[in-house]
Amino acid sequence: MSVILAAALLAVAPLSAAAQERGDRRGPDREERQSRPERPQMSSAEAQRIAQSRAGGARFVGYRGMQGNSYVFAFERDGRVFNVTVDASR
Repeated sequence: MSVILAAALLAVAPLSAAAQERGDRRGPDREERQSRPERPQMSSAEAQRIAQSRAGGARFVGYRGMQGNSYVFAFERDGRVFNVTVDASR
């Protein structure tokens, strides 16, 4: 009888460890997400307006995408292309 009980416990242990690993990969649970303050995100249009004001009259070339939590925009002035990065958090 004790052999059957031990075998059953050993069979269940890897399943519970696998379930815990899956939970870790999915990120923080609901309680952890609620305890952290959410960082508001700005729209790409708002970020582009900020970038254009920082570019000092340079011609807008295009949107380069996100790098981390920042929008990246390309501008051209005097034949040179440069990037302006705008942090998306407020």
